[in-house]
Amino acid sequence: MAAINDSTAAETKQPTADFSKIQPVLENYCYGCHGYGADEGGVVLDTLPEDPQAAHETWLAVWKNLRAQTMPPADEDQPSPEERELLGNWIQSSVFKLDATNPDPGRVTIRRLNRDEYRYTIEDLFGYRYKVDENFPPDDTGYGFDTIGDVLSLSPLMTEKYFDAAQEIVKEVVPTNGKHDSKYKRIFFDGPPPEDEKEREAYARKILQHFSTKAFRRPVQDETLDRLVGIQKHISSLPNRTFEHGVAQAFAAILISPQFLFRAEIQPEPNNPGKVVNVDQYALASRLSYFLWSSLPDDELSKLASEGKLRENLDAQIDRMLADPKSERFVRRFVGQWLQAQDVESLSIDARRALGIRDLGDSQRIFSRTVRRAMREETEMLFEYVLRENRPAGELLTADYTFLNEPLAKFYGLEGIKDLDRNKMKKVDLPKDSKRGGILTQGTFLVVTSNPTRTSPVKRGLFILDNILGTPPPPAPPDVPALEEVRQRGKRLTMREQLELHASEALCKSCHSRMDPLGLALEKFTYIGQFEDEDDVETAGKLLTGEEFTTVKELSKVLASERKIDFYRCLTEKMLTYALGRGLEYYDTPSVDIIVDQMLANDGKLRDMIHSVVDSAPFQKRRGDGDLLSSAH
Repeated sequence: MAAINDSTAAETKQPTADFSKIQPVLENYCYGCHGYGADEGGVVLDTLPEDPQAAHETWLAVWKNLRAQTMPPADEDQPSPEERELLGNWIQSSVFKLDATNPDPGRVTIRRLNRDEYRYTIEDLFGYRYKVDENFPPDDTGYGFDTIGDVLSLSPLMTEKYFDAAQEIVKEVVPTNGKHDSKYKRIFFDGPPPEDEKEREAYARKILQHFSTKAFRRPVQDETLDRLVGIQKHISSLPNRTFEHGVAQAFAAILISPQFLFRAEIQPEPNNPGKVVNVDQYALASRLSYFLWSSLPDDELSKLASEGKLRENLDAQIDRMLADPKSERFVRRFVGQWLQAQDVESLSIDARRALGIRDLGDSQRIFSRTVRRAMREETEMLFEYVLRENRPAGELLTADYTFLNEPLAKFYGLEGIKDLDRNKMKKVDLPKDSKRGGILTQGTFLVVTSNPTRTSPVKRGLFILDNILGTPPPPAPPDVPALEEVRQRGKRLTMREQLELHASEALCKSCHSRMDPLGLALEKFTYIGQFEDEDDVETAGKLLTGEEFTTVKELSKVLASERKIDFYRCLTEKMLTYALGRGLEYYDTPSVDIIVDQMLANDGKLRDMIHSVVDSAPFQKRRGDGDLLSSAH
């Protein structure tokens, strides 16, 4: 893995194109709608060069649309690849002052362990699984994930919960009943305490140093360790209290320490946004372990960090960690939030209309918890297989195989697949004429993007734009009527006709032209994920960028081939957001581009992508707080 040196973000600059070379591109392809007095969508470009920094948001929108090829519209003249690159490079270097050869790593807010991270950290530290779902409130999310530092704040209620949790945990993990069993030996690894007072204190220090260093994810400071030993000594001196009681209360102090509850990183110049440094080896170990295991570093990671050798051994460690069963936490948590697979079991769905039956109990026995759980596992197992086998990421969209058990195969109507178990999922090849293949035809996606009693092409199209292409439309304007309110007197409209009527409003047209063709491609799949081959349902459509398709399988192939750069970019942005604990900003674009270029060079292999994410500047480095764009001027 390449060495990464300390640097200052503004040290080197790319050569920038003169605006005189950019202006003809804007005149030829942009000013017709956004200049010379035209202001379509409220966007005016021909006056921006006078003060490009004052138009930060406008140039950012231009840049995003240019990269996604959503502007100019597909039915207008298109700039050549060279012209797109010229304009994109000018925006990157002249407007945003970014250096593609020296990406800005950004900053990360100090963040609290979320519920899952707390549970897994306690489990890996003590071998005890604390019931966080029963004792802690749900975490807030940002940018689609529960790892975001800016929303993982600490309320007074949460502080109380942590105090209660610490006492419950130490009561379970520190034996004080005099039994010297395996549970005892996990904590008191050198056996019962010695009789000599100085030896007892040294033993307490040894135990507390070991567990506090693991819990704090870096060596405990001497003064902190002295306080912990003081707590142990004081408690054990009280009537009816023992050496073990003292250790238990010192452990409780560890578990309510900010050094345990928060993931903080040392920054030499915290208020200097221009100072970029490598995160230290301990912080790197924590970033890696919470990314792939949602938990603290194990002994091997910690040892490499203490020796200063982790950075040079990252590739081997990533592969080791992905081979470990603990990486299933990453699969379930990332897929659960990126593709919303975690919601499929809990959504309120009335399946009676889709199944054509009246009895609620009968519908729940068919669209059962077993089926819903299998849907979630199908999505997780596809991602896990592509990851572990280092298959192309595009296979998530186009796989000609899936993972099924007998109830899910029956629910999908897949006949003739043999040797399926009722409980255990297995990889199966799909028939060549199968309507299924890839995440867009899995029950998870089809259910979580539907309404409780009907499909929602708008939700399905929006999901694809947001989570597959990475080009979400702006929020809907206020007072937009619901689809159910769209009617024509005396006529029952098809879903496509309802959407066309709804989108005929000027305010709605631009966004629905993006979403609706994608969502309508899936309209033969019901809101509970079954396929109905109805002749009057038209699924053909065209992307805003001009690619045509007639079925969802053709759409999936388009997304994985002609639009694969968009898919790779979107997946990279989602993965970085999850791993870094922050939303991505304009200055992250060069880092994203580097990862995407590496994916293009190696057929988009998913495990290789994990290596690229870990090797990226935002993962390896950090800078001080503040706005780098402002500080550069």
